[in-house]
Amino acid sequence: MGSSQLSQDTLNLQKFVTEYPHAQELNLEQARAKYQEFIDVISDHNHLYYIDAKPIISDVEYDQLFSYLKQIEEYFPQLISSNSPTQALIGQLSEGFKKAEHRFPLLSLENSYSLADIKAWAQRGIKIAEKAGCKNRKYLLEPKFDGLSVEIVYQNGEFVQAITRGDGKIGEDITQNVKTIRNLPKQIPYSGVLRVRGEIMMGKKQLSELNQQREKSGLSPFANTRNAAAGSIKLLDSAEVARRNLVCFVYDILEGDQHLILKELGLPVFELPFRVNDPQNIDEIGALTQDFQLKQYLDQQDYDFDGLVIKMTDEEQVYREQTSEMSLFGSDFSDTGKVASQLGIREVLGATEHHPRRAIAYKFPAQQVASQIQSVDFQVGRTGIITPVANIQPVQLSGVQISRVSLHNFDFIQNKQIKKGDFIWVQRSGEVIPYIVGVIKERRDGTEDFIRPPLFCPACNGPISNIDIHYYCTNPACPAQIKEKIVHFVSRDAMDIGGIGDSMVEVLVQQGILRSVSDIYALEKIENQILLRKFPNFGEKKIAELAGQLELSKRKPLWRLLNALGIPNVGKKIAQDLAAYLLSKKVQCLSDIPNILGDKEGLSELYGVGGKIIEGLQLYFSNPENLKVLSIFESVGIKPISEEKVIASIGGSHFSLTGSFPMSRGVLIKHLQDKGYQYDENPLQTTNFMLIGEKPGSKAEKAKKFGLEIFDSWEEIVSTFGLEFSEPQQPKKVIQQGGLF
Repeated sequence: MGSSQLSQDTLNLQKFVTEYPHAQELNLEQARAKYQEFIDVISDHNHLYYIDAKPIISDVEYDQLFSYLKQIEEYFPQLISSNSPTQALIGQLSEGFKKAEHRFPLLSLENSYSLADIKAWAQRGIKIAEKAGCKNRKYLLEPKFDGLSVEIVYQNGEFVQAITRGDGKIGEDITQNVKTIRNLPKQIPYSGVLRVRGEIMMGKKQLSELNQQREKSGLSPFANTRNAAAGSIKLLDSAEVARRNLVCFVYDILEGDQHLILKELGLPVFELPFRVNDPQNIDEIGALTQDFQLKQYLDQQDYDFDGLVIKMTDEEQVYREQTSEMSLFGSDFSDTGKVASQLGIREVLGATEHHPRRAIAYKFPAQQVASQIQSVDFQVGRTGIITPVANIQPVQLSGVQISRVSLHNFDFIQNKQIKKGDFIWVQRSGEVIPYIVGVIKERRDGTEDFIRPPLFCPACNGPISNIDIHYYCTNPACPAQIKEKIVHFVSRDAMDIGGIGDSMVEVLVQQGILRSVSDIYALEKIENQILLRKFPNFGEKKIAELAGQLELSKRKPLWRLLNALGIPNVGKKIAQDLAAYLLSKKVQCLSDIPNILGDKEGLSELYGVGGKIIEGLQLYFSNPENLKVLSIFESVGIKPISEEKVIASIGGSHFSLTGSFPMSRGVLIKHLQDKGYQYDENPLQTTNFMLIGEKPGSKAEKAKKFGLEIFDSWEEIVSTFGLEFSEPQQPKKVIQQGGLF
């Protein structure tokens, strides 16, 4: 699902929660109709947060949706699906790294935003603990790191493995990259197996320097330190990871001697330089969450903290430091350097599939700054929706300059009573997307003006219509719509056509070469390729690469085409479900699709396909222009095929490679893994094909001996596998740094 569609679906669910704040108000049909929507939207947000590290909503907004989903399941248990995010942390992992299983689940934490939330959590825990006979309890308080959670394994004192959290049960093996983290010891004085949990982070100063480098290179800056850390640790080039200067802080023992003092082992822990009073009960803990001195100290650090973690443990098991005047974060209430035996309370309280019951996170309120709306622009999306955007006086927020903020729609403007010239409070949702919290009405001076909808489309000057809360451009030839439709069509979650980016699409639309989505395949024609050569940056290699990508896209799985078409209410997951349904009906050609998907009764049996989706399908396939697009796609050779057939067309999914290539080996491997292929470091009899570059090694002979399919022409490799390739750059001289590997 595209981010704009996801944002709209999120707003719709937020509006629904406002109208029906308690799930018990719903009848069964209402609950069933909304249940899958909540699952899909929350799952997409999970993917953005845990996999892409690019959240678009705040934790508060996420928790509101998650809490409502739990309400629906509480009052309508017959609807509970194993696919629900409440039943597991997240169901997907990224590509590119080996998968590794956690011996003990790495779960998320339940979030809280008020003392009432904390007290409710404590009461639930106390009830379970007292029932089990645990009467002497103690509370611990720790800073909540805003980084990437990781499990680190030592065997007989040697660092042997690092695994990301992933879905809590299976993560990604990032051992080689974690070896580059300087503050994490590769050897510790310990016998046996020790598994610890920590957080990988990037400092604020390092983020600033990295973003300056990225902007000079024409790359998008990272939005925050968490995104930067998550993106950096998953690079395929370990030398580049080393240059990012990541750090790791350890705070929990998963397996091993629970009475260990982490700091004495030489493991990195985060320390505070002052004492605070020992809290005796949950009320005192709650008061500490509001402590200004504590929050101020954390804000001044080079690393980001987004809250505090409260843990319940057995009083007699808390390690007490008696000698040091400068304790770690309060000797009796929080000590990330000393981990006491908490197995008793851990076992008693247990965990849900999503979070442990013994701990809860208190999230700090999002930072807000005041600014003023200077003007309002209108943007046109691929479906014709016209979105108002406020241009504001530039402000710094969480280390990023903000100058534009979406106003979403005119319901949003009306509900918040926003006017041009207003002073407003702005915060970054999820520390990423700027969001207008409210108007500072006390600062109005009478010069403010109403924000009125446009009379004509701002992009094509065509007619517009008002449907529900949105205004639409009704001109199918609107260049802004065409551009956004094509950008969506070629995007990674759609047809995944490399070599054609936003700027290229914009030029081709402006020049009239692309007038609709179906024109994308007209770029294969000789006459259009001759035209392309007249534009800057369109050399022979670029055009050849584009032609190869277009040809490759014709063999993409059916779900990609369905997602790329831009059918209303159909995102990636629904497209996959619809593709499976079509293939089960033995669809032979694209022209069969409208008839099969026109069967309302058959579609209604599909889990998650409700009235809105069926309505969107009918609306799309009743449009003659859309049927024409399908016909053109069929004529250029696109067929409805499954993911399995795509891989089978190459003769299997396993590959190996040898020699040097114009593209770095790491990027080449990652690109093929993204497309579903599996990398074998050495060719085996089960390997299916071999890529051979210049100056190949002995692997080439081994591949021929096994009778593997050979690809030894770079042009053939680019064309067959749809590689995104640019002119090779001169390699940078890398100064070897001792002790990193």
